[in-house]
Amino acid sequence: MYPQIELPLGITVYTFGIALSISFLLFFWMLYKLSGKYGINTNFFIGNALPLFLSSFVFSRLFFLLSEWRDVVSDGFVRFFLTSDYNFSLAGGAFGFFLVLVYRLKKHKLPLGKYLDAVILAFLFAGIVGYLGAFIGGQIYGKPTNLPFGITYSDPETANPYTSPVVPLALIYAFFSFVIFVVLYIARAAFVKIDGLVGYLGIAAFAPVLLIGEFWNGAEDSLKSLFFLNLTQIMAVVCMLFAFR
Repeated sequence: MYPQIELPLGITVYTFGIALSISFLLFFWMLYKLSGKYGINTNFFIGNALPLFLSSFVFSRLFFLLSEWRDVVSDGFVRFFLTSDYNFSLAGGAFGFFLVLVYRLKKHKLPLGKYLDAVILAFLFAGIVGYLGAFIGGQIYGKPTNLPFGITYSDPETANPYTSPVVPLALIYAFFSFVIFVVLYIARAAFVKIDGLVGYLGIAAFAPVLLIGEFWNGAEDSLKSLFFLNLTQIMAVVCMLFAFR
């Protein structure tokens, strides 16, 4: 695909960076839109935007390095502060966000369920663009496949090391993000009136997608050799248990 686009005057535009920026804006736009519908104080997200963002950034980087702990040990922990090719963990970013979210909600004695509905729907909505960006940029790619819908990455700058067709894993995630978002958005508007139910259903629906899909992930994960599951799958199991509970 096209991890970067060269423009005149030597300007390089990274497609995944653009997608992340758009996803971030879409996430907060959807939060703002849903806040009005669900009776949520929008000032809560505005006032906590900085700690939510910083926590997401730190934990996304931390989780990525945790999944690559062998390289971190060999190269030194200074790697935490140095990154290239947008090496972040989606699971880590989500964990950091919810850590601050739950803490702030409890601090202000606000109901988790009502806010969870809006956050999960906004996450799924923004995830559509984020995963499309990861597909175009090659940040998320699958294992080689003989299936007719395999995708070949030909750009020399891509992070995908395979020259043969691979499973379009990021497209699969984008598709399920779209389907789950549409179904739950309509359900919440039409007949689901229990605060938190849509949020927990969203977690329970998307976590298995990650758990199963990551078996076809073409990237290496140091934890998988120890636990059979990579870091994203481990977090998916935790999310499933949390949601079902």
